[in-house]
Amino acid sequence: MFLNKKFKTMKIRFIYLFIIGVICAFSCKKEKENPVNVQPSILSLWPNNGTGSTIVTIYGRNFSNIAQNNKVKFNGVDAVVLEVSEGALQVVSPKNATTGNVIVTVGNNEIKGPVFTYVEVSDEYMVTAFAGNGTAGFVNAKGVDARFKNLEGVVEDLHGNLIITDRGNHSIRKVSPSGEVTTIAGTGVAGYMDGPAANARFSNPWKSAVDALGNIYVADRDNHRIRKISTNGIVSTVAGSASGFADGAAATAKFNQPIDVAVDAQGNIFVADNSNHRIRKITPTGTVSTLAGNGTAAFADGTGTAAQLRQPSGIYFDKQGNLIVADRGNQRIRKITPAGVVTTLAGAGTAGFADGKADVARFADPYGIAIDKDGNVLVADLNNHKIRKVTPQGVVTTLVGSSSGYTDGINGGAQFSSPVDLYVNAAGEIFVADNNNHTLRKIRKID
Repeated sequence: MFLNKKFKTMKIRFIYLFIIGVICAFSCKKEKENPVNVQPSILSLWPNNGTGSTIVTIYGRNFSNIAQNNKVKFNGVDAVVLEVSEGALQVVSPKNATTGNVIVTVGNNEIKGPVFTYVEVSDEYMVTAFAGNGTAGFVNAKGVDARFKNLEGVVEDLHGNLIITDRGNHSIRKVSPSGEVTTIAGTGVAGYMDGPAANARFSNPWKSAVDALGNIYVADRDNHRIRKISTNGIVSTVAGSASGFADGAAATAKFNQPIDVAVDAQGNIFVADNSNHRIRKITPTGTVSTLAGNGTAAFADGTGTAAQLRQPSGIYFDKQGNLIVADRGNQRIRKITPAGVVTTLAGAGTAGFADGKADVARFADPYGIAIDKDGNVLVADLNNHKIRKVTPQGVVTTLVGSSSGYTDGINGGAQFSSPVDLYVNAAGEIFVADNNNHTLRKIRKID
């Protein structure tokens, strides 16, 4: 009888402890989901400036995993919370707020964060998808039904079509003004073959240019050659033989991963010879020479081989015949005169993000270059996931973009994922090769 009583007592105690354990586990889980008694902290904002509707990531600790338990204010004005985790909140900066501290309230705990600076903009720009929809593939179709794979370059032909170097598909594509996508050259399989465009092969073609006659020139990066697609659909090799460095005759000249080309009014082809850290020139008669850079990955202004570049990745001619260069590895925008004199237009030389005067502005791998009718240099700022503008007066601003993602929207409300190239047409519309989103995006000014 004593043992039976002892057994009952142990059984009751076990049940009691079990219930207490369940309650504790449930409470701990709820506390983790909603840490109302844990002090949150804010470490940083990215970006820390922008316009209203900019997507901002707040990095910190002890945020709630439940969106509605995180209240965010920009200088006293409520912000919309998009995504949450214990270490980061993604929010939209309110349009009607002004420069001031970001305040985050989690449960009963309020913490003051860094200042978010509102940047005034006189113009608004809308970003939309023009062709492709964020999914990689190889499909000829119209608009968002088409598919690209890591499109790398965009330029316009003589008829208003956009020429796309579709790197991941090893092909050159065409997008009509109405958004119809077709394939100009390439089979979708990497290789090297000249001949009729439908049978020709490229190996990771990077960017292209169109001459005054309508011929397309392609920087065929992994074949280390410059290729030509004639107006009658024949692919040939203009210059290059194997990986390396050699000036001279086109057939024996060597490039090392060329990634952009530009053609001047005289038919000279200029090449951003990425891994040789040089800008090369190919004459119409087939002679290859070096315009600027000496092969050393470094930074120096100067003339010809006295200048130094580091992984130049984008080139474009301005109205004065100067070559504007996205000097990616140096985090700068450079200018090269026809005589080969190299100067710096913008960039402090340190990777980061900062708008302002050209010499203190920061880029994070500026990759593609275009110039609008007013002489502004537009930059596809790869790792800032933004489109930047450098005015002729030497001021750097952000046109559109915020953090990495895929969102159509206005100014800072739009998102890109590694934009690599861009082109401005006569109507002022900007087309962006949005690499990791596999989409050709369109930016238009809102009147």
